[in-house]
Amino acid sequence: YIYDDAGNISEKVQSGIDRTIVPIEQIPMDLQKAFIAIEDERFYEHGGVDFKRLIGALVHDIKIGSFEQGGSTINMQLSKNLLTSTEKSALRKVTDIVYAIKLDQKLDKSDIMYAYLNTVFLGSNVNGVQAAARAYFNKDVGDLSLMECAIIAGITQYPTKYIPYTLSEITPQDDISSLQIKLYPPSNGNVVPTEVQKQVYDALKNAGKIDYYEDMMLKNGSLVVTKATLNPKSVERGKVVLSKMRELGIINEEKYQGALNENVIINFPKRNNRDISTYFNDRVKKEAVKILVEQGNTEEQANNLLKFGGLKIYSTLNTKIQQILEREFANKANFPNSYFDQNGVIQPQAAMVIIDQHTGDVKAYIGGRGQYGSLIFDRADNPRQPGSAIKPLAVYLLALKDGMTPNTMINDKPREDSTSPTGFWPKNIHGVYYGNRTMKFLLAVSSNVAAVKTLETLAPTKIAAANRSLDYLTQMGFKHLVRSSENPAVNDENLSLALGGLTKGVTTLEMTSAYAGIANLGKQNSPVFITKILDSTDKVIYESKPKVFEMISENKASQMVDMLVGVVKSGSATSAKLSNMPSAGKTGTTSDVKDVYFAGFTPYYTGSIWIGSDTPRELSYTSEIPTKLWAKVMNKIDSELSLEPKGFNKSDKPYDPSEEEIDSLDGDTQQTNAVEPTENQQLDGIIFEENQGQQNQDIQTNTVEPNQGQQAPSTNSEQQSNNDNNNTQNAGSKPQQPVQPQPPATEPTPERPKPSAHEDTGQQSAPPVSYENSQPAQDNGGSIDDSPIF
Repeated sequence: YIYDDAGNISEKVQSGIDRTIVPIEQIPMDLQKAFIAIEDERFYEHGGVDFKRLIGALVHDIKIGSFEQGGSTINMQLSKNLLTSTEKSALRKVTDIVYAIKLDQKLDKSDIMYAYLNTVFLGSNVNGVQAAARAYFNKDVGDLSLMECAIIAGITQYPTKYIPYTLSEITPQDDISSLQIKLYPPSNGNVVPTEVQKQVYDALKNAGKIDYYEDMMLKNGSLVVTKATLNPKSVERGKVVLSKMRELGIINEEKYQGALNENVIINFPKRNNRDISTYFNDRVKKEAVKILVEQGNTEEQANNLLKFGGLKIYSTLNTKIQQILEREFANKANFPNSYFDQNGVIQPQAAMVIIDQHTGDVKAYIGGRGQYGSLIFDRADNPRQPGSAIKPLAVYLLALKDGMTPNTMINDKPREDSTSPTGFWPKNIHGVYYGNRTMKFLLAVSSNVAAVKTLETLAPTKIAAANRSLDYLTQMGFKHLVRSSENPAVNDENLSLALGGLTKGVTTLEMTSAYAGIANLGKQNSPVFITKILDSTDKVIYESKPKVFEMISENKASQMVDMLVGVVKSGSATSAKLSNMPSAGKTGTTSDVKDVYFAGFTPYYTGSIWIGSDTPRELSYTSEIPTKLWAKVMNKIDSELSLEPKGFNKSDKPYDPSEEEIDSLDGDTQQTNAVEPTENQQLDGIIFEENQGQQNQDIQTNTVEPNQGQQAPSTNSEQQSNNDNNNTQNAGSKPQQPVQPQPPATEPTPERPKPSAHEDTGQQSAPPVSYENSQPAQDNGGSIDDSPIF
């Protein structure tokens, strides 16, 4: 079993088979004798094999040239269920005969019946009579009527034909309140429901037959629903069983007639929350197997332990938070301009992870929208481009460690680069430049120039600066960064790193964990999905011990928190403001608008959300959409968990949204509103003509510029050009294997509205640059753990 953080069962781990073992004493004699009557009437007389019946069956098999089931005793069927296979061959039949005789010699009849009745296949992935009683009649096996016993015993001859129910389409004329329904994915991709079907779905929802999530799944075509009614063929087979029981004197005429007059009704058990936590529990299972392998098991042994070992797995899942995510991801209004791709999967897709930054416990985890079932594609663990959301992690944390502060002045002017076709790189959004401003202000408006200039200060050379940043990100747990040793032609050892232009990208889980380290004032706990595992004897075989990375000092982390609060208060992420709780974070949008991001936190939880198409294509909106959805989710978490407003630091007074300062980011006297310059327009002492260059003296006072020791960019364009072409691409065109860079999709691109003044389009490709080999500069301040945290 998998348990949530409140100790409630979240999922019963299945082997793909529904089986519940019960003692022979709980199995009614009517059911035991029904099986004996129809399957092996001389069960108590033979020694494992009924040779009289077997010879007759063999003669029949020889005549038709095939080896059928006929003649198999209960012992022989048990041998097939547990020891041999379902192969129809003479060799298997002989093997079953040998095993059947040995079973009779080693076990008494009641033991054989116990084993058989708990393992016999009874259709629809159901094994054993208790599972069948629950699956078809929603009863314990001991509560079955005589006719229900006969129907279950009759299944074994032809399970697909004699399964107790049939499925058919629901119509508006059906009595919705009395229906038994089955939900399952469509066999040929998503379907488009008709208006009549939508009316049926509304009726099912109003009657409490389906929940909000299932209603959304049905209406977007990723689920279908049918009604289940009693199968007439199974009833007729049950009557054959009853007749045989009467013939053998097991029941009398009165009981026989009484059974025939029973009103048998199909009744499915109430569906559990297997849909609410599918992505989360799939991840828990992966983590459990990983833990068991680390304890010395082979992967096969670990999987068998998971499925058959009776383990109790205690997870970090907060069911309330997970349900909030599931509801919002099922709400198409949160994802404008949705469509279905050629595989019938709704697009754009999304992923979101919520972590308690104080412990590293993953409280909610969703890897997609509009999909049903388990073991589906997990986008929360799939690398995609983060855009400018990477800037605090890859650039500004290290700048703070090196002694800069939020008030360090950076000259945000066009940065000259002779290898760029325009003579300048990178470009700020809309070509807006702010002049000499504080680091806090320039992060809030997501200046690309400031991020690149600051990255250049981290080491004597560009490649050393990039490698120092990559080392730092690796310590935070980012696993998909590409070094030149892995791929000399296409890698992340370049200045595009400052803007989120990565070869493969980062995962939503990785981003959430890293931002949680900032929220926890510099102490990053490794993500935890499982707190402990108990074996079948309730012995604790695993307890989590999260690894902690001291990413930065508490004082410096508080400065970063303050900078990210500024982004939300009056920067590029004002949509992330919450009703009764402070929030901080950073937006991210790739330059080709194929990925949009928001990563942020409150005093309680950290969350990151990514939106993009499985096959990367331009989106019709910007990072404002994930930012608004993030705020919607966090507001509901605060409300439904009744969280008290508080500040980010222990010393902070309780949060009062009325006291927010929204007029100024950093208190400097320069203009804080973005200005989009036109040709020859002066901006903070800079005259800039688009694509032509700079005409005025640079502002030099208290500015951050690249180290003087850096080598000038060369014109070796081939290697960097390969990097640039891939840095703006996403990690693959197929959802199952999206890691390697692939060409962009050729699907029609929807029209994109003009971004708002503060919109962040972060990631851009660097110009062609050749770097020399160099060692990372010595880190100044903070404690570094050389090993990755997860």
